[in-house]
Amino acid sequence: MSDVGAETGPIPGARWRSAVAVLLVALTMLGATALTDDSWPFAPFRMFAHPVKSTGRVAKVDFTALTASGRELRLDAEAFGLRRAEVEGQKDSSGRLTEAQMAGLAAAWNRAHPSDPLVELRFRKFGRNLIDGHPVSDFSRVVQTWTARSGS
Repeated sequence: MSDVGAETGPIPGARWRSAVAVLLVALTMLGATALTDDSWPFAPFRMFAHPVKSTGRVAKVDFTALTASGRELRLDAEAFGLRRAEVEGQKDSSGRLTEAQMAGLAAAWNRAHPSDPLVELRFRKFGRNLIDGHPVSDFSRVVQTWTARSGS
């Protein structure tokens, strides 16, 4: 005998799947209007949510340093146990860190490397100049310098 005319019941789990879908849509709508990047994936990454000019500068920051033994080092934020965004977020409106922050970074390095401590730490901005999306030149500029001799 054929089941052609047989009635079928509700699909198992359809209600809870629908409820989850409605909840996800609601959280996404809330995130798009009221939440911050910390609420990802229910909020947009605003740092990526803006247009980028094809002519301008692409820049980032890092550090160069001189140790007591005379070694020149190029250090990124991870060398101090930080993420680049954490360093970028601490800059003031002129693009500098405070002297206390620079001293704190040097102290963190020196605790981890007591046999060859830093005697100078330079905060640097570098990157590329673009014209119509094509790199035309590089730039590098020391924004500020901390020295152990000055104690600042």
